[in-house]
Amino acid sequence: MMEVNFDASGDYVENINFVDNASEEQIALLQNQIQEQQKQLSDLEQQQMEKELDDYYAQLEEDRQKEEEAQAKADAEAEAQAEADRKAEKERLAEEEKKQQEEEEAQAKADEEEADAEASLEDEAQTESQEQAIQLVRDQQGISEDSPLLVEYDHLDDSGNYIIHVYESVVDNEETGEGHTATQGWYQVSPSDGAITDVTVDGY
Repeated sequence: MMEVNFDASGDYVENINFVDNASEEQIALLQNQIQEQQKQLSDLEQQQMEKELDDYYAQLEEDRQKEEEAQAKADAEAEAQAEADRKAEKERLAEEEKKQQEEEEAQAKADEEEADAEASLEDEAQTESQEQAIQLVRDQQGISEDSPLLVEYDHLDDSGNYIIHVYESVVDNEETGEGHTATQGWYQVSPSDGAITDVTVDGY
């Protein structure tokens, strides 16, 4: 008689013990037993395969989720870095703009101060030249500082010469102090060489 068994791992094991003079009934029973155990073996193999497939798909899904999470994390880090870079660049540009503006303001202030200094020097030089022109006319006309005649700078003519007015202040009303000026002469003084020209007839 033959016995059919499974080992510990589920593999099919066939042990055959022949019994002399086995009856047909015994042989039929043995064949049925073999078919049933083969069916059970097929079911176990199918279950094992399904389990392996389930495990495989579960592992694939887990790997996919891990990959998506890793990619999402990498994307988030990249976006954070990009945002930090944009912020740093914006701050750098703002700092450069501020620095440039400060430099421009400082340069404008320096230019203004220089212009004011030059204008002040020009005014001082102009005033000094006017005073020199006045003194030249005083010296030429013999007008002393205590003379009642007044010697004043009036304006520059079209040629850039100083026009000096020599006049006397006449009081017409002692009580009110009202009066008029009595012009004694107009003199043109050249700023280049100090030459004096009487231009009273020109009617300044």
